[in-house]
Amino acid sequence: MMPSSRSNGRLPQDYHLHTNASCDSLATMAEMCRSALEMGVAEIAFTEHFDCKPEDICYGYYRPNTYFETLEAARREFEPQGLTIRAGVELSEHHLYADIQRPVLEAWPYDLALGSLHWVGDNNIFDDAYFRAHSPQETAEAYFTELARLAQFGGFEVLAHPDVLKRSAFDVYRRFEIEPYEDLVRRVWQACIDNGIGIEINTSALRMNVQEVHPAPAALRWYREMGGELLTIGSDGHRPTNVGYELATALDLARAAGFTRLASYEQRKVVRWIGI
Repeated sequence: MMPSSRSNGRLPQDYHLHTNASCDSLATMAEMCRSALEMGVAEIAFTEHFDCKPEDICYGYYRPNTYFETLEAARREFEPQGLTIRAGVELSEHHLYADIQRPVLEAWPYDLALGSLHWVGDNNIFDDAYFRAHSPQETAEAYFTELARLAQFGGFEVLAHPDVLKRSAFDVYRRFEIEPYEDLVRRVWQACIDNGIGIEINTSALRMNVQEVHPAPAALRWYREMGGELLTIGSDGHRPTNVGYELATALDLARAAGFTRLASYEQRKVVRWIGI
């Protein structure tokens, strides 16, 4: 039987963190580790952006050799203080760029890979102009259809921020509701379940105008109702003050949706369950 543990009142994990190994963060790993210890986070994963679309702002930035050198230094310093540090990566559009990303995954000792979708065709889902030029139904249908393709392709452990389009959608449309797209979201969840892919509760949008976690609570319930079990939580933090952000809220939402545990990954496998 796979081992399990209790979180003992601590924040059990923050499995979505970025440092200056990503193009959109200035934080060092050491700074993020110190913040994790201060916040009482037991286990963290540095999941740096590995973006392969030439138009992406982080295109060509990722350096796995530098990442792992820095990671090992952080482990030597902070793991004796009680912090578990996992090696992660955020793979953007893996279904389109697996020929570039997969050799890196195979060459280095990652503990988990996140799969994310930041582009729908040539449209960046953080670009307000895309949403101004299309209706809410058009953008949502295009996004969730492509997200299902990503999940069907697989090759990663956890689907990151599964309704991330709502950050920009909310700013343009002044609302975003997940319920009209239930059938599309359930197709994404089914692909995840079929491929052994987990999902995360990502609290980053609580720092933004939309004021809602990824995925929306209703969508989280659908995943659990369908038999989805693999769950992690993460702040998507890019600075030390973000580490652990609202993860207690994420745990409350997980329990409300029917979850009793989180998955802990090592060497790209679930190695234990953390009771919540």
